[in-house]
Amino acid sequence: MQCKKCKGELEVARSCRRVRLRCTSCQQEYQIHEVASELDDKIVSILEKYTAIIYD
Repeated sequence: MQCKKCKGELEVARSCRRVRLRCTSCQQEYQIHEVASELDDKIVSILEKYTAIIYD
């Protein structure tokens, strides 16, 4: 999945209270609901490991 800002690769970034997608190039972060319609199979398989995702 690519960053909307710089086209870098997005990775799942988990902290103690939230899960976001972060660009490995420019460090832009996206809330899951911001990119939900664009999630690829790789990201979905990672997100499936979490029982709940908190939107903040």
